[in-house]
Amino acid sequence: MNKVYEFITDILMPNRCPCCYKVIRYNELVCKECIKKLPIYNAEDKTVPAGCSAVICAFVYKDSAKNGVLALKKSWGYSFAEYSAKILSERLEGCGAELITSVPTTKRKLRNKGWNQADVIAKALSKEMDIPCDLKLLVRAESAQQQHELHAGERASHAREIYSISKRHKNITDKRILLVDDICTTGATFSACADLLNSLGAKDIIAVSVCRTLKER
Repeated sequence: MNKVYEFITDILMPNRCPCCYKVIRYNELVCKECIKKLPIYNAEDKTVPAGCSAVICAFVYKDSAKNGVLALKKSWGYSFAEYSAKILSERLEGCGAELITSVPTTKRKLRNKGWNQADVIAKALSKEMDIPCDLKLLVRAESAQQQHELHAGERASHAREIYSISKRHKNITDKRILLVDDICTTGATFSACADLLNSLGAKDIIAVSVCRTLKER
């Protein structure tokens, strides 16, 4: 019966690789060709966002990894979050984290899109590592400016203006927390959010992202 279901699913609702859009088996997350091409992040950038003890990333933001993140932003690339969570969980083994949270999006974006890609990644990582996930610690205010559109020098001040502590936050005193986002660029967003979590009494904040951008040399 299971094989019949798999056969019908493959025909009626073909699963696609989030990195190249190639049709793959229903139980695959990323096609084998793209897995080989994914640009693994090897801590080329040693900079750690202020307020965090470490930054853990799976891939460099380029090529097939960039395609995967963009697919996730457009909703159909959820499998890339699942695959990335497997890579990240291996890199986070033994970290001692007690809680996972995400960088929030605005209410308007959440209402219009129906999801926040950072939430999707956080939930996938929570399931993979069997660590509780709380996505109601922080909130983001509406802004005419987008963080990714700003110059590096402007991002830090802007991030501190748009993120704040949620009125619905729970007690996180003395907890080691994984703070999750899709991309780490300058680290300004991670720093702003980490400072807020630290102000609530968190013991340690580890920044976690699927991708990290690297400066061109």
